Amino acid sequence: MEKEAHDLISKIAAFPEAIAHACHGGEPCTLVTYLMDLCHSISSALNVLWVLGREQHLAEARMLLFWAARVTLGNGLSILGLRPLERM
Repeated sequence: MEKEAHDLISKIAAFPEAIAHACHGGEPCTLVTYLMDLCHSISSALNVLWVLGREQHLAEARMLLFWAARVTLGNGLSILGLRPLERM
């Protein structure tokens, strides 16, 4: 597994812990910091984990990983009261 994929999976898996820290500590900046780190992991993964032109099973796995990252980022933004962008 590529390092970037592993880092992104680990960052997505840390979402519940980031929510718990933000809630129990009363510090929304904890969640903001987590989301910034998640964005960095997504950006790093996008530069390395190509989907186009890859074998079907690999392309599908990578698309699911990016989908999970998108959902996680959207959920975090929604918790903060921000509406995630659909398109840029």
